[in-house]
Amino acid sequence: MKKFFFVISFFIIIVLLFIIIKIDYVRRIDFAGKESVKKSFFYIKKNYLVKKYSSCFIDKKNQKIAKQIIIAGHTYGYPDGENLSTYPKFLNHLTETMVEKYDFIFLAGDIVKKSNKIYFLQVKKELNNFFNELYVAPGNHDVGLALTNKTGRNEFLSVFNKNYQETVINDNLFIVLDSTFEPGNISQDQLNFLKTKLKKVKDIKNIFIITHHVIWQNYIGKKVTSNVNKDFFSKSNFGDVISLFKNLENKIKIFFVAGDIGVLKEKTIIFCERKNNLYFIATGMGNKRLDNYLKILVSPEGEILLIKPIFF
Repeated sequence: MKKFFFVISFFIIIVLLFIIIKIDYVRRIDFAGKESVKKSFFYIKKNYLVKKYSSCFIDKKNQKIAKQIIIAGHTYGYPDGENLSTYPKFLNHLTETMVEKYDFIFLAGDIVKKSNKIYFLQVKKELNNFFNELYVAPGNHDVGLALTNKTGRNEFLSVFNKNYQETVINDNLFIVLDSTFEPGNISQDQLNFLKTKLKKVKDIKNIFIITHHVIWQNYIGKKVTSNVNKDFFSKSNFGDVISLFKNLENKIKIFFVAGDIGVLKEKTIIFCERKNNLYFIATGMGNKRLDNYLKILVSPEGEILLIKPIFF
């Protein structure tokens, strides 16, 4: 009798183990299937977004000898992540895809989770592995808003020296502005700086204006939902900014690029609108699934060969 009960018990245990293993296998298969569906969905979504905004993006031949430029927004990434400097997913992507060192990167704000000199130095160290030159348009996480965070602004300046500046790359003018000093606006000293630079524009093929905040949010026709409250730009002085470009209208292409989007699913992931020779583009990362940045290639003659959103 004892032998009989032993055999029955052993049989029941085997059956139960089989059921548990089977359930776990089905669960894993189901999870993998769902993940596969998700990956397929986001692959289609990325391609759809690129095609949707194709009027702003350029892709020409003879790209091998071009200067390689990246514009990336919200590069500390996922808000609830543990990193305090550059988004690990972005760094991993660069490691996996980079064939040779890029020439330039323009960071369009929120490069650290919290303003701190140690974190700023870490960003420089991390990105120096991939880029020869680094420029930063400060975001609210980097320097705070207005003058309420003097310590943060000073720490930023101690590492990056300037909060607004310009550089010329193959006859293309890149201007970095600070949209945090007068939140959502461009301060008078920067307007004067911009006015002076634009008066001296000569033999410039294209102009890029890079900010953290989407300062042109209320100027465009299409809707864009950035990472700040919709009232943030209620007193925007973008009209004063755009008026400085009137003499250049229809002469050269002007690209306004912002980096304060893409953190949450309900926010805009990528944006582009074209008005004649004016282009309004926003890019950002931090939502994990549709993270993106801009890749730009400029020929030695100053021709834009590529402007393309890169999803990773």
